[in-house]
Amino acid sequence: MTGGSQQPSPRHPYSRTVRRALRTVPHYRERYAATGALPPLTRAEARERRHLLMPLGEAPPARRAPGRPAAERTAELYEALRLAGHRTRGLDVYEVAHALRDPVRAHGSVWRVLLAADAPTDPYAEPGVPVGAPPEEPALVVGDPGTPGGPDQVRVARVSLADAAGTAPAGGSLWYEPWLGHLGAVPPSCGELHLNTGRVHARELGDATVLTLLRRRRPTLVHVRPEAAERFRPGRCPEHGTPIVRRTP
Repeated sequence: MTGGSQQPSPRHPYSRTVRRALRTVPHYRERYAATGALPPLTRAEARERRHLLMPLGEAPPARRAPGRPAAERTAELYEALRLAGHRTRGLDVYEVAHALRDPVRAHGSVWRVLLAADAPTDPYAEPGVPVGAPPEEPALVVGDPGTPGGPDQVRVARVSLADAAGTAPAGGSLWYEPWLGHLGAVPPSCGELHLNTGRVHARELGDATVLTLLRRRRPTLVHVRPEAAERFRPGRCPEHGTPIVRRTP
């Protein structure tokens, strides 16, 4: 494989993920056969070739979206909130999303959805207001900066790399790419953009940082290039000594 950063050991989860992708996923087998490398995967290409990103024998019927188990989605958000320094136990957690999901009880909390203001719903609803605001009780509300919430509710902002390229994200915010999910967070103590290393690996490839999702298989996402990835490089947090991505000068 080619790239601008040192390769992890063959036993590293990243290396195992790449080997599995080359062995079982048509998109990566095809790319590697043609070029001898795995070039960056953009959002547009992932959308167009989604069926080829499924492991052989695991693609769902065309009429059914692959989706993700609710427990896996909840665990990913829970880990990001912990990395950001938020306490969740005993609180309801509301995530702003574009589709309703059933509540999930896990990790000592109830995880609910707050329908986004631009979700396809009632055309006569008041614009710009999320549907089904959370009750006036202690809770965490996870959404874009400016998401409304009550006085006893903690609002947790989600930021993408494109957002962070323009303005440094605030401590306590989550790193979220709509097509990839919750990837990490910004601990208040250091202000650095940390990766959830149990789920995400970052490396340089060409002129940008690419990400590999270590636990995602349907679709399998190796060397994905989020928007504004050329503005960031992998590094180590000077305070915690753990992997981060940092905006280049």
